[in-house]
Amino acid sequence: MFDIVGHMKYEVVIGLEIHARINTLTKLFCRCDNNTFNQDPNTHVCGICMGFPGMLPVLNREAVQKGIKAGLALGCTIKEFSKFDRKNYFYPDLPKGYQISQYDQPISENGKITITKTDGTVKAIGITRLHLEDDAGKLTHTGDGTLVDFNRSGSPLMEIVSEPDMRTVEEASLYARQIQKIVRYINASDADMEKGQMRFDLNISLRPEGQKEFGIRAEIKNLNSFRSLEKAAEYEINRQTELLDRGEKVIQETRGWDDVKEVTISQRSF
Repeated sequence: MFDIVGHMKYEVVIGLEIHARINTLTKLFCRCDNNTFNQDPNTHVCGICMGFPGMLPVLNREAVQKGIKAGLALGCTIKEFSKFDRKNYFYPDLPKGYQISQYDQPISENGKITITKTDGTVKAIGITRLHLEDDAGKLTHTGDGTLVDFNRSGSPLMEIVSEPDMRTVEEASLYARQIQKIVRYINASDADMEKGQMRFDLNISLRPEGQKEFGIRAEIKNLNSFRSLEKAAEYEINRQTELLDRGEKVIQETRGWDDVKEVTISQRSF
């Protein structure tokens, strides 16, 4: 389908992965203090969350309970059996060399919430799963190099993965805001983005209107405000539209967001 000036019309497909820190007193697998905001770097660490040889993690019961509560609040089915896996990747702020996460047997799955748009219409957004995992550390880039703080390494996270049900920037923003309200209301997460307690990974693809198959998606990582989410989505939709209008292909890749320049930047492709 083409618009009045002959350009192909596209449908936007958006999915979100939301990481919310669970507000427990201690980390997911050790007894280190989970309140690390504005603390001196590398003062809330131990051999377990730093991945020293021979350390044995012990699962935080309260983190599991709050993860289950959040799953129920999001309409998910709670699984009778779930498990953790090692997600192996190597990065300076990941001391173990892997993340302890859930994949094929998450704690909950198949949920749904509703959003009310500005025109008054109500839309249901599906939730693929809510799973538990531990967080990585934090990198701070300076003119002289990069500093690493492991304080939040091992903090408990719930990752809420949506279905690709959103079609506009407004829907994505409303969905993210609704998730924040829900996890705050049930006291599963404080979800204060200015404290790094809630982050978004944004997946966007375009397809010609009427086409059933999804287009090639790009993932924009670690958005830490609603404004960044909205601006990154707007930019990425325009970027992909211009590529397709020129007859070029969108490549599947991970992109970062530059808050100052308000552009997405390629980080790695598949």
